[in-house]
Amino acid sequence: MVNKIRYWAFEGNEGTGKTVMSKAFAEQCSAIWTYEPNAETEELKTLRELALNSSKNITEHAREMCLLANRSIHHKLHVYPIVDCKDTIVTDRSVLSGMVYAKIANTYNFEEWIELATMVNIKTFPDVFIYCTSNKRKMNKNKEGRENDIYDNADDSVINKIDLLYEEALKFLQECKLTRHIPIVRFENDFNHPVEDNLLRLVGILKKELK
Repeated sequence: MVNKIRYWAFEGNEGTGKTVMSKAFAEQCSAIWTYEPNAETEELKTLRELALNSSKNITEHAREMCLLANRSIHHKLHVYPIVDCKDTIVTDRSVLSGMVYAKIANTYNFEEWIELATMVNIKTFPDVFIYCTSNKRKMNKNKEGRENDIYDNADDSVINKIDLLYEEALKFLQECKLTRHIPIVRFENDFNHPVEDNLLRLVGILKKELK
C-alpha cells in the first residue's frame, strides 16, 4: 500500500524535525517536496509574510484569510497538478496545521476551518498524515519561507498548547466525514540518531501500519 500513496503530509509542532524528515522521505520516494504555507511565488510569499509577521496592525482574522488564500493558490499551482498526474508529493504541513494554528489564534474552530478551506477550493486532502513528535525540541529558524515567523520565539506554554491542540485536531480528523478515512501515523524523531536511522525506522512503521 505504501507505494500506492501519492499525497503524504508531515505534521507536528515546532522543532519536531518534520521538515528534515519530510525532505528525506521525499528523496527516498523520488517524490516532489513542498511546504505550507508556501512562498514559492511572489504572490504566495506576500500572503505568507502578511499572515506570519509580528505586526500588530493585522488582525487575527485577516491573518487567517491570508493563510487560506495562500493554501488555495498553492494547491492550485503545486498540489493538484502533481496529484492529477499521479506523481507523488510530500508536504511539510497541510490542512491539519491550518486547523491548529487557526484555533490557537481564536479565529475559527476545526469545523469552521474545514468549511472555509473547502469554500476556497482546498478540496484534496492528504492520503496519509504522518504526525511527528520528538524526544527533544530542535528549533531551526532558517527554513524556507520561515523568516521571522510569529511562532519562532514562542515560549514553552505556547508550544505545549499547540501540542494539545494537535491532539484535539487529530481526534477531529478521525471523526470528520471528510477525513476519517485518512490514516494517521505517529512517529517520534530521535535526535540522538542520524536522519538516515530515523528514516529507516519511519519506513518500517509505515509498512507495518499501512498494509
